Amino acid sequence: MYQSFRDLVVWQQSFDFAKSVYSLTKTLPNEDRYGVASHLCRAAVSMPARIAEGQRRFGKTDFVKNLNYANGNSAECETYLLLLQELFPKQAEEIQKLKEANSLIQKLLSGLVYSIEHPKNKERTLEKATKPETEPVMVPVAA
Repeated sequence: MYQSFRDLVVWQQSFDFAKSVYSLTKTLPNEDRYGVASHLCRAAVSMPARIAEGQRRFGKTDFVKNLNYANGNSAECETYLLLLQELFPKQAEEIQKLKEANSLIQKLLSGLVYSIEHPKNKERTLEKATKPETEPVMVPVAA
């Protein structure tokens, strides 16, 4: 199994995603940094924080609840990314990569929730949740 939230691939992916979101928002015009970009950063940072908090709880119910909150934050991020993609077409490529990374995180979260809620299938599903099917997507953003 895993000892720490840091061992969870979904936490690692969401942590890297949050860092990439911050890099992207630094490239946006100053007037938007306190608008959609601010909300996106908050939601992105909340994903790994929720995963970590849930893993440190003592019951699987609390863990699943926090994983579901993280999944909700991921849906928020998806919405903000769609809006930013239309508002800032120059960053469309970087935003698309973030959308793909976010989609992978949603799949990993769903797999982990399933493995916790269905312990009979736990080994097979946990293996999928801790090993990404695709390589992590890092978004190179100019500083």
